Amino acid sequence: MLTREGRDAVGVRKKTVLYAAGVLACGNLALQALGFVYRVMLSRFAGAEGLGMFRLANSVYLVLHAGSLAGVTMACSRLSAACEAKGEKHRTGAVLHLAFSAFFTFALLSGAGLLLFRRPVAEGLLGDGRAAQAFPFMLLCLVLTGIENILKALFIGLECVQYTAVSETGEQLVRILAVGGLLYAFGGDSGTMAKLIFAGMAVSEVFSALFLSCLFRRERARLRGEKTRPDRELRRQFAAIAVPISVSALATNLLSAAGAVLLPRRLMAAGLESEQALAALGTLSGMALPLMLLPAALIGSMGTALFPIVTAAHAVGNRARVRALTGRAVMAAGLIGIPATAVLVPLAPSLSDLLFDQPLTQRYAALLGAAAVALYYQMITAALLNALGLQSRSVLTGISAEAMQLALVYRWCARPTMGIYGYLLAMLLSGAGAAGANLFFLRRETGFALRPMRRFVLPVLCGAAAGLWTRVFAHTFAAHFESPVAALALTLAGAGALCLGLLRLCGLHPVTYLKARRE
Repeated sequence: MLTREGRDAVGVRKKTVLYAAGVLACGNLALQALGFVYRVMLSRFAGAEGLGMFRLANSVYLVLHAGSLAGVTMACSRLSAACEAKGEKHRTGAVLHLAFSAFFTFALLSGAGLLLFRRPVAEGLLGDGRAAQAFPFMLLCLVLTGIENILKALFIGLECVQYTAVSETGEQLVRILAVGGLLYAFGGDSGTMAKLIFAGMAVSEVFSALFLSCLFRRERARLRGEKTRPDRELRRQFAAIAVPISVSALATNLLSAAGAVLLPRRLMAAGLESEQALAALGTLSGMALPLMLLPAALIGSMGTALFPIVTAAHAVGNRARVRALTGRAVMAAGLIGIPATAVLVPLAPSLSDLLFDQPLTQRYAALLGAAAVALYYQMITAALLNALGLQSRSVLTGISAEAMQLALVYRWCARPTMGIYGYLLAMLLSGAGAAGANLFFLRRETGFALRPMRRFVLPVLCGAAAGLWTRVFAHTFAAHFESPVAALALTLAGAGALCLGLLRLCGLHPVTYLKARRE
């Protein structure tokens, strides 16, 4: 049991949400910029059909990744954060031991199964035997990613967020060079393209795993203590967190993989050829989604930064701080996601044409933008539920959302009048439903005030102002400046200034709001 002074110390840490989120956001912004370079390179070298094949093979990777790592990393972050908050640093080594044991057990069993049945999986489940070429490199990626992600989870739990930011940025740089070099040097059909992409990813994972391992050796002295082996109580706590999250992530990714396999088939039922359907999947997953989900870097950073802080506050019974952080996180997700998406929607057709040589319609961009906003709220609310130990709630909403999306894709995408738009509408409805359910559970558990005008209507007003500014001035600036980069920079700067001005008029200073300790 912590003393009053101990609780206060948790509430006034030097490494605040703003600091941690800022470090992660800077890293994620660099990561997004590099990711754009990476995706432009993929679209040029692999093409839409090659990206579609990679998406099919990657659906298997995501299932294995979710089953072996989702719950393990969550348990590692939560328990290490709780140990740090309670002054039990000696138990962190035991947490790490449990995490690696659980990961390698699942990874070895599932990997052996995949190699043994790779042909039936590729032909029977994915519908294209060429995808099997990528499976050996995929498993190598899984092992390296596991080492990397467990160490990152530990550092996040200990609030050493700068380590993860540096490792991910370096990893993306290596990935661009490795994947680009392999695709340029060898190329081939779509199956070969998928194999080469995974091979390049494995090279980048080697870098990240080695980098984080070296950092861990430096920090290992902090983790030594009397009790470095996991006891029965720690095993119980670890399983209570890891099992529901793993089941949820596994079920969610199985449903998502089913959606990736189902989408081309339903588009073919709507009248598209096989190559066209695969290209549509590649355009959506490899080009359009990354473009519209740019704000996810900031929102994901905030969720990652919040996790150990909310967990620590919850562990010592500081309910007032939990309520304050929950309310600010929900509002911040809206203030970041809605205006940023409102700016991206009118720019998406020209940006996609410029970067990927694949123009998007305004209707396509608008539907995808609305779905992205729903996803942002789902992301932040799920992160808060997991931080509070309510992983069973996020399990329920996550699985329900994916099942709903799969059913709607099956029903709508085969209609010639809807096609790929049916998938976008399914994303929107399932994401909004999951976000709404998560908000309900958070409100019931924490009692945070919804304040709809402040936390929901105000972000929408900012988004409307930013979107209107972009629609009016984007073409005006483009006509008066020879450099498209200068025109884009002025458009974004104006939209940002307009949003900040509107917030100030409403009595809200964003930086002060995020730095505040209490409501």
